[in-house]
Amino acid sequence: MRRGLAKLLAPRSVAVVGASPKPGSVGGEILRNLQRCGFPGTILPVNPKYDRVDGLPCSSSVADLPSGVDLAVLAINRDLVLAGVEDCARRGIRNLVVITAGFKESSSAGAERERALRDLIEENSLNVVGPNCMGIINSTPSVRLNASFSRWFPQGGGIAFVSQSGSLGETLLECFGDADLGVSLFINLGNRAGLSENDFLAHLESDPTCTAIFLYLESFADPIEFRRYVQRISKDKPVVVLKAGRTEAGAAAVASHTGSLASPDAIVDAFLNQCGALRVTTIQETLTALRAIERGVLPRGNRVAILTNAGGAGIIAADACERMGIAVPALGDAAKQKLAEFLPAEAGLGNPIDMIATAGASDYGRGLAVGLAEADAAIVIFRPPLVLKDAPETVADHIVEAATQVPDKPVLVCTLSEQSTPAVERLRAAKLPVYAMPETAVEALAVLDRARRIRESWQAPEPPRSFDRLRAHEVLRRVLSEGRSGLFFDEGAEVLAAYGIPVCAFRYVETPDEATRAARALGYPIVAKVDSPSLSHRFEHGAVITGITSELELRAAIERLRGVVSRSGLDGARTLLQETRRGRELIYGIERDRAFGPVAMFGLGGTLVEALHDVAFAVAPVSSYQAAATIRSIRSFRLLEAFRGERAVALSSLVDLLTALSQLAVDLPEVSEVDLNPVIANADGAAVVDILVRL
Repeated sequence: MRRGLAKLLAPRSVAVVGASPKPGSVGGEILRNLQRCGFPGTILPVNPKYDRVDGLPCSSSVADLPSGVDLAVLAINRDLVLAGVEDCARRGIRNLVVITAGFKESSSAGAERERALRDLIEENSLNVVGPNCMGIINSTPSVRLNASFSRWFPQGGGIAFVSQSGSLGETLLECFGDADLGVSLFINLGNRAGLSENDFLAHLESDPTCTAIFLYLESFADPIEFRRYVQRISKDKPVVVLKAGRTEAGAAAVASHTGSLASPDAIVDAFLNQCGALRVTTIQETLTALRAIERGVLPRGNRVAILTNAGGAGIIAADACERMGIAVPALGDAAKQKLAEFLPAEAGLGNPIDMIATAGASDYGRGLAVGLAEADAAIVIFRPPLVLKDAPETVADHIVEAATQVPDKPVLVCTLSEQSTPAVERLRAAKLPVYAMPETAVEALAVLDRARRIRESWQAPEPPRSFDRLRAHEVLRRVLSEGRSGLFFDEGAEVLAAYGIPVCAFRYVETPDEATRAARALGYPIVAKVDSPSLSHRFEHGAVITGITSELELRAAIERLRGVVSRSGLDGARTLLQETRRGRELIYGIERDRAFGPVAMFGLGGTLVEALHDVAFAVAPVSSYQAAATIRSIRSFRLLEAFRGERAVALSSLVDLLTALSQLAVDLPEVSEVDLNPVIANADGAAVVDILVRL
């Protein structure tokens, strides 16, 4: 059972084990950080070498500390850490921050030391941050805790920052300070021998002072648990993730296209999207996103009004909106009439609203009010002209006042300058995000739009589905009992049918007469194939013949396939006839990632799949909303819509297939790989034509 973290993050007393008066010592810097930040509680240095440290009485050991200490920070030699943790446990100190390095990140001996530390943590039910970490910071006015050796103490606000890296974490704290971002909580996880990001997500989920969460991660402690927490939290609070590094997915050769086409980062991207996290990839993108979400206001739709005193900048913003899927709707006649009442005749009354360089403070206030009435959000571009009608600070005040009148609609400001002026400070004080360039402001609005869509996705109803798991299990049990790792086509078809996944009509044949009767039942033209569990890709082996239109062609095709079987030494191979289906060729697949478990793939299929690489991934299980988003995310999705007389593919059938296949992967852990290529889809639905299953 997880313990509460309140006393860890908001302690009334902190012991610094290893405190020292020496300049530059880690323990000494942590002690002085606690003093400098104005920590209102009791600070207790521990070091047998000193009676006093920086004016405070110093205990010689943890055992000499008074009872009831909430938090101990250990900055001691690595060889003393285990004993120090035991001493804290005996003294009743349950919350620890272990700064010391020299654990699994250093050597095999360090890894053994960390295993022993984990055992101590579990045996004593301790809350431990680290080891090998910078520490924790809570700048909430009532707490003011800097239990770290960071030089930066954030200004406070609603953003919680959890970082796997200490050095990058400190760099980001500096960047957040320069950007006036309201960060109040900083946790450097270090090696995660005790608490992980998931423990802090569990705490922050119910923390009313936290309005947004930002995580810098290089790996996931437990992806399943992470997904569960972020899915819940993202319904109310944005979760931004900067994920670096690659997963630990194995590089072993696989038979399916899914395994060969899946890149670790593509899977991470899919996973975070499904969790409901807003993924960022650079520090600049992080700052853009956090500025946007800090105010905590999401748009209701994707329509934006652009207000500007610089026509060119307005056009650039409108172009960026089109690239990012943000609508810039034309203003209605009533709105144009309102604008004409106070703007000069030279002004542009479209969208963007070009108020020209002479626009004053009241023009900005009134123009923003009109724009917000017509849209879900606004981008305001203000570059002080050479001749000022009003002071920039006055313009800022009018923008803030108009934005305050419509508190449920985001307002983003672009100044066309990197300078932090008094006007910019007033805007930021009102929690209006300010950007130098129009494209960046549009990127920020796109972040808000993504957050809106994530929140809406949790409200999408999931249609009820039922699957025959026992039927599928029975097929797999039979295959495994025969010592096989691959399935024949009919066995794969039965497993798919148990999950409601349609397969094209087919027949097995042994003699020419059987083939003739089967072809008549299926209807010409037909397809003939060699079916063998040990045959991965039929096309490359000449084991599939399409477009058979007569009995004569059929007999010749069967003869050719028998030659393939003979040359390839495929014992037990069978001859398979299938109906010919018309439509778009797609690919579906399943592979198992070491970090994330079963991963589903969708994309354009057929023989060009490995050349085009136009595929998308989703970590199972996959909801209908997520399946639709995955399908729409491929570059060539337009080929599935209506064009040049072709009817659009039935999207609902593609969604149903992806959700069912992902559930199959969850239910049947014996299945290591699935490759359905091609799946033929048209306006009437979709059916699987080729099946590869590996156990």
